[in-house]
Amino acid sequence: MVQHGPFPVDQDIINYITRDRRVGEVCMVLQRPDGRVWCAAKTFYINHTARLLTGGVHPGEDIRAALCREVAEETGLAILADTLVCGVTYQSTVPFRTWVFHCRVSDATPVAHDPSERIHHFEALQPRDLLTRAHRLASLPPVHGADVGGTWRAWGEFRAHTHRVVAEYLLHGG
Repeated sequence: MVQHGPFPVDQDIINYITRDRRVGEVCMVLQRPDGRVWCAAKTFYINHTARLLTGGVHPGEDIRAALCREVAEETGLAILADTLVCGVTYQSTVPFRTWVFHCRVSDATPVAHDPSERIHHFEALQPRDLLTRAHRLASLPPVHGADVGGTWRAWGEFRAHTHRVVAEYLLHGG
């Protein structure tokens, strides 16, 4: 498996994400037949900026099982095929990894099945638009966000890394 990183990350963001003992997360690159990729915004996101979907991996949980559970909870979509693309690591005192899965899905519209996910809306982006979205995330204001454990800027910079990795993968033959 290809590894990307370690990328710089604000330690407060990682501490907040791992407060429930999760060991990492899966990034669900849910690609429709038309090539667009599903992103989602949560109700508490500043400016309701949609991003690639991610979901936590519980201690001892198989990452593919986490992928299937998270796709079902957050979108209700059926995975037609999936490929583990890479792992993304971060410069952090707490070990944390994002496992990126490229998943082919139908053209059905996602529907969140877990209200605790607090999905505001879904948005389908072209792969090239993921770079623009990465820039937008990394440019969020440096104000504290109670639901992200640090500033929105630090959270956005953390999330931007995966968007760049996924855009590079999809734009170069993924």
